[in-house]
This record gives sequence, structure tokens and C-alpha cells, in this order.
Amino acid sequence: MSALGDGSQAGGAEAQSTLLYVGLNQDQSCFCAGFTSGFRIYNCEPFREAFRRKFSKGGGLGIVEMLFRCNILALVGGGPAPRFPPNKVMVWDDHQNRCIGELSFKQKVIAVKLRRDRVVVALLTRVYVYRFSDLALLDQFNTLANPRGLLALSPDSSSTVLACPSITRGHVRVEL
Repeated sequence: MSALGDGSQAGGAEAQSTLLYVGLNQDQSCFCAGFTSGFRIYNCEPFREAFRRKFSKGGGLGIVEMLFRCNILALVGGGPAPRFPPNKVMVWDDHQNRCIGELSFKQKVIAVKLRRDRVVVALLTRVYVYRFSDLALLDQFNTLANPRGLLALSPDSSSTVLACPSITRGHVRVEL
């Protein structure tokens, strides 16, 4: 990881913000970057920074997932001074500048995928599927240890396809 200047001044020198996460939205039109001081959203075509949110002390984000091109994000704390606990998924409405939902776990969150009707969360050996509208648990299943958070969710609401590691080494679990 490299340190990126975020343009702020701290004691006469430019403060550094370390990159913690990068992920594309569902239609690959934008990508989100989580830093030790907040997040940034970039348009892919044409490439340009679209938005940034800088948090003061305790602003690290290890996961930033954007719901298509709207103001709803899933945030998970990360880095040396996390904004939120690393075992919680915070559903963030950036227009309101506040959390509108929260999912808590006993273990660290490894990956999150969003869709208009689903939130899928991967822990080290477990995957949880929630309904987006009320964050009600719909399904859960065990996986082999998944420290990289390998998880894929189809973006189309008309067909639910979820892929993740199986409980057998070298196999993929596909849920329809």
C-alpha cells in the first residue's frame, strides 16, 4: 500500500492518508477507495474524483461498497484508527451524513456486497445474506476459511446468484 496525500495540512506538512481498500460498484461505472482518513468515490469514464468524505480522528475504512451510483454505502472500519468497529457493517446514507442501518458480528467482516434487495457479508468461515430493506437475515452458510473475502453477487435483482468458497477445498459454492 502506498501513502497518498489527501491535500490537508497538519502542522505545516501535508497529512498522509493510506489506502486500505478499492472496489468497483455493481455496473463498474465508479469505484470506491477507503483510506485511513475516510473514503473517495471516482467515476471511471471519464476518470475523475466525484466525491470525498474525510473524517477527523478515527476515520479509517477497510471496506467501502457503493450501491450502484447512489448515496448509499456499506462501510466497515479499518486501519490503525478505524471509523467503525471492524466487526460491524454500517449502512451509510451520504446525503444525510449518517448511518441508517447496522449489522454486528462476533468476528471481523472480511467482505460486503450490495444489491438493491440484498446485503451479503463474508466473515472468515461464514456468509450471511440479508434483505436490504429491513436488514432481516435471509440465509447463512459455512465456508472454508476465506481470509481474502472471495465473494460474488449478481447485481440484477431478477436473478440471485451468489458465489463463494465451499466447505471443501478447491470447490465453489453457488447459491441460486
